[in-house]
Amino acid sequence: MYILLLFLILLALNFLDILITLRTFRKRGYKIEGNPILRDLLRDNVDSFILFKLFDIAIFCILIFWIWMKNEVFSFVLLILCIILYSYIDYKNLQAQSMFE
Repeated sequence: MYILLLFLILLALNFLDILITLRTFRKRGYKIEGNPILRDLLRDNVDSFILFKLFDIAIFCILIFWIWMKNEVFSFVLLILCIILYSYIDYKNLQAQSMFE
């Protein structure tokens, strides 16, 4: 059950990342994105960026689920590490966004 809760937290952080990135993109343009692949997607088409992020989330969830079936402890640790990482990414994105307001 706790794995599902961690999944939901990670999904929320991923969607928050999408929202913050899109909001910053609308204010500052695509050059603000630090990831070169996502920067190109934002430059070319915002829908491509959103689809890429959703595909990324789906693949990650499938991978974590597969790992969970094999080793529950490892999937727990991996989810915790990803939550920490995405929390930091969202925090830095919020900081960058507030710099430009």
